[in-house]
Amino acid sequence: MKKVLGIVLCAVLFLWLSFPIAASPVCGGRAKVLDSLAEKYSEEPVAVGVTSNGGVIEVLKAPDGQTWTILFTYPNGPSCLVASGEAWQELEAKIKGPAA
Repeated sequence: MKKVLGIVLCAVLFLWLSFPIAASPVCGGRAKVLDSLAEKYSEEPVAVGVTSNGGVIEVLKAPDGQTWTILFTYPNGPSCLVASGEAWQELEAKIKGPAA
């Protein structure tokens, strides 16, 4: 889980830094953003992590995986949509151990 969250955080950082300067993220109160995503896309949080600055990053997805959203909530501030898309897929967990 930590590895997946690390990959997601790296992807979010890359996506955030690649936003065009003219684009401004969609932000609002966390409860309102979550309600809107639940109502419009049936998305619910499936993963969460706390960043080094105290922010919270969440991955939300629809039960069928058709849509997903990555949300960043600033400490004492708004929640902003960082990325969204379609066709979310869970990766199969691989067991680590000696090669046979």
